[in-house]
Amino acid sequence: MFFRRIMSAVFTTKIGIYFLKQIAKISFSLLYVISDMLSFIVYYLVRYRRKIVTLNLRNAFPEKDADEIKKISKKFYRHLCDLMVETIKMGQMKKTDYQDRMELKGIDRINRFYEQGKSVVVLTMHYNNWEWSNWIALNIKHEGLAVYKPLHNHLFDKYLNKIRSKMGANMIQNSQVLRTVIHAQKNNQPVFIWLAGDQTPPEFHKFWMRFLNQEAVFYPGPAAISKKFNLPLIFQRTEKTGRGKYVSHFELLFETTEGKSENEIMKAYIRSMEQAIRKNPEFYLWSHKRWKHKRPEYVPLQD
Repeated sequence: MFFRRIMSAVFTTKIGIYFLKQIAKISFSLLYVISDMLSFIVYYLVRYRRKIVTLNLRNAFPEKDADEIKKISKKFYRHLCDLMVETIKMGQMKKTDYQDRMELKGIDRINRFYEQGKSVVVLTMHYNNWEWSNWIALNIKHEGLAVYKPLHNHLFDKYLNKIRSKMGANMIQNSQVLRTVIHAQKNNQPVFIWLAGDQTPPEFHKFWMRFLNQEAVFYPGPAAISKKFNLPLIFQRTEKTGRGKYVSHFELLFETTEGKSENEIMKAYIRSMEQAIRKNPEFYLWSHKRWKHKRPEYVPLQD
């Protein structure tokens, strides 16, 4: 993703991390001025992945004309730069900052599952500000497990996970999820498993479904975990209500996954994502090479 790669490439030393910490001390109002300037540079001068963004938008919305696609693209870059400064700001954000800027709706449903002794799987996506979801950990009774894919830059990865876990979330590498959930189940410890399942997995994965009018490969893990342990499945849909203002809704997809196929589970998740994205497409991560792989002919497209 843009802001992670930029910061990872530039701030590879302790001096760079120190610089990030100083930026985090800047007020939100000034950070958004910086974001505006950065947006102009990224869109007009650097032209960061503009061809990829335009292609993704055209394929996802063939009914939109060139002017509409351009308008969405410009809004996307403005939001992307907001997301970058908001992520940096996490290093200095406190509980009161999150309370003022990110409302959580539906947490009571999640806590009722805890009282029933049930773990939950919460699926989100790279839409609006997913990084501020670390604030959820202070509002749930479960032990919060935030699943992430490690960055190649170890130093920056360590720094980013440190600020992500400030509000109490436990950062779990994607390769350790199953082992961690099995351990929690054996110890009767209800856990909140949070993950963004819209990332592009390695090419060897064979679970293909249609997503935003295109064939896309998915990690089968979210469906496999919820089905293996018969866990409630919840979709987190985040709306942007103003600059630096968000509302996250937690919507029940399945109270039980017993009798459900992995196809049914993933399809419900994908359709929920599509509905949110189509409403306000500028807030999705269009610069990501989501559709870079092509489905081999011998691999079926799931219904």
